[in-house]
Amino acid sequence: MPATHPTELESELGFFNAHRSELLQEAEGKFALIKGNSLIGTFENETAAIRRGYEVLGNVPFLVKKITEVDIPLSFSSFNLGL
Repeated sequence: MPATHPTELESELGFFNAHRSELLQEAEGKFALIKGNSLIGTFENETAAIRRGYEVLGNVPFLVKKITEVDIPLSFSSFNLGL
């Protein structure tokens, strides 16, 4: 039986969802920078959060997510596939 591996950023997404209500009270509309089970900070815009992530954490996976009450699904079309 193959071992199951957590998907990349699974713990970060879990942390975000577990703390969403707190984040909404403190920083609704801002962007959260999360690594593992730690909130590194909240930022006014996505670019600032990403920049800080690279400064503090380096070139490793980390989560930057807008703090909203519900997630807004995004969909993308690929022009390379002719869709």
